[in-house]
Amino acid sequence: MRRQEGYGKRIGVAGCKHTTQEFVSALIRHGWTPDHVVTISPEKGEKESVAGYHDLRPFLTESSIDHTWAHRYSLKSEEDQTALLGLNLDILFVIGWQRLIPDWWLESLPIGAFGMHGSSRHLPYGRGRSPMNWSLLQNKTAFFTHLFRYKPGVDDGDLVGFKAFDITPYDTALTLHYKNTVSMMQLVVEHLPSLLEGSVTYTPQDEHGATYYPKRTHEDGMIFWTDATMDIVNLVRAVTDPFPGAFTYLDGNANHPITIWSAIPFDSQLVFPNAVPGEIVEVFTEGHFIVKTGTSSVLVLHHEGCDLTSKDVGRVLGPGSTIRKIYENIPL
Repeated sequence: MRRQEGYGKRIGVAGCKHTTQEFVSALIRHGWTPDHVVTISPEKGEKESVAGYHDLRPFLTESSIDHTWAHRYSLKSEEDQTALLGLNLDILFVIGWQRLIPDWWLESLPIGAFGMHGSSRHLPYGRGRSPMNWSLLQNKTAFFTHLFRYKPGVDDGDLVGFKAFDITPYDTALTLHYKNTVSMMQLVVEHLPSLLEGSVTYTPQDEHGATYYPKRTHEDGMIFWTDATMDIVNLVRAVTDPFPGAFTYLDGNANHPITIWSAIPFDSQLVFPNAVPGEIVEVFTEGHFIVKTGTSSVLVLHHEGCDLTSKDVGRVLGPGSTIRKIYENIPL
């Protein structure tokens, strides 16, 4: 059965990430097998630097789901317009697709295109890019995932529903991704029947007080060891897998980068009064090491780039000539 009985609507999904596959799998489990999935090739995923790109082709082929590889990730080509309009979809879910959907496709969908956006408060607060990463950086304690109908603007569509979940001190970018994925699945399973029936209740967003997070890039993962311990730890957990990771340079040399995937506060009472921020003050046989920060110290539990030993105690990690990027008007 490709969809639950009685609706006769064509369901589409656009995406190119693990999240997309998990979302489609959840739809299938609940009896809503999509009629078509739009994705991009591995070559375009690499060219467009899509964080967390996943080749959906094996999964879609195994699941007997028709799919199309877009010519452009932006969908701004005549080939894409002709192919996608020819799918005759009634409803589209945009999951794991980091580009705006063109007006011509939005206008062709009788029910509409729907996506997810979340932040540490309800929309319209925290529209824009990388909201989960920013929420971890800002040490927030809750996250709200919203299901909304697309408009041509950025995350400004009418709301269908939301799910809230905790951000705990143990969460990272990966665990928040899991929580957000579960929230997305539950939202769509809950609201899909009313969307297809045309009985859903939409809530327009109040444009008053709308705020936007800026885009983050790989360079934003640079660690400045003069920062407070918790600011450094929050940076590490905000950009760890599936993102490129926080990083630093051994001896401040850009030719010797170290990526730090996991770190925790070490101690506030065990002090290293003669050390400078960034200095490696201890290296253990397991490969873990302690670094002095602006306020105390952190214990690095997982890193890549070089193997440190006790002989490296006293060497200093740093940003080299990198200048800290200053973001203005970030939602607080």
